[in-house]
Amino acid sequence: MPSSRTGLGTWTLLLVLALIWGSSFILMKRGLYHEGVPVLTPWQMATARLSIAWLALSPLLFRHASLWRPHWKPLLGSGLLGNGLPAVLYATAQTRIDSAVSGMLNSLTPLMTLLAGALFFATRVRGIHVAGIILGLLGAAGLVAYGRGGAVGGWSWYAVLPVLGTIGYGFSGNIVKRHLYTLPPMATSVLALTWVGPIAIVLALSSGLPEKLRTDPNAWRALAHVTVLAVMSSAVALVLWNMLLQRTTALRASMVTYLMPVVAITWGMADGELLSWPQFGMIGLVLGGVYLVSAAERR
Repeated sequence: MPSSRTGLGTWTLLLVLALIWGSSFILMKRGLYHEGVPVLTPWQMATARLSIAWLALSPLLFRHASLWRPHWKPLLGSGLLGNGLPAVLYATAQTRIDSAVSGMLNSLTPLMTLLAGALFFATRVRGIHVAGIILGLLGAAGLVAYGRGGAVGGWSWYAVLPVLGTIGYGFSGNIVKRHLYTLPPMATSVLALTWVGPIAIVLALSSGLPEKLRTDPNAWRALAHVTVLAVMSSAVALVLWNMLLQRTTALRASMVTYLMPVVAITWGMADGELLSWPQFGMIGLVLGGVYLVSAAERR
């Protein structure tokens, strides 16, 4: 397995991914609702997202189809746990919790990556890794706690669904790093999505989506947001993610989810929300956790 590489390229990928994925939660909200009125169902949005993402990358199949057979098992695991399952879980969660809360809960991904790696992939864990993850988790929890008006809001049992999604991400990151690191990032992306994309097309067509587009004038606007979500957050970001996994460890790559709450807060400020000083402190903790883990990797 190639050794971890650090530098400007790695940090650039981290920041770009944080920007794309941090914006994905507001796009999901726009796909589900129009001015507070439900438009697409979670199932329609999730299947449409997976379908469009696969179609966007499908031309790459002509080049990388030969890699399917020898790597089909880890590709199946990555496709289901890193794409299919989270798409449904996050879409369902955002019918009951705020998009910012969903994005902040996604910061559990590094912890799940660490646990999955230690329990199932023989990943070596040092104390500084644990310290960085704990620090980042404290910051993420604080960002959730200091919501509008400094009060906790938006919590429900649906908040468990993004947590389950982070478990899927944690396993997927380790699978890619352990079993698919020799494949080109574009090959890994399109072949993993091929396990869920064609099925998602059938499910989207049978979900009532065509009828919704025909009868609801807001459905096309919602689908436009889902298209941006699919192309950027699922297709393009998936390729960048696999590039990042080739440069560094699965644990450090997953630290991108610590930066995503910063993007979510920024979207809130652009929407007229105020950022309190405690939230600035929590963002500092998040970035501190990123620094500790990156420092451990450099050593």
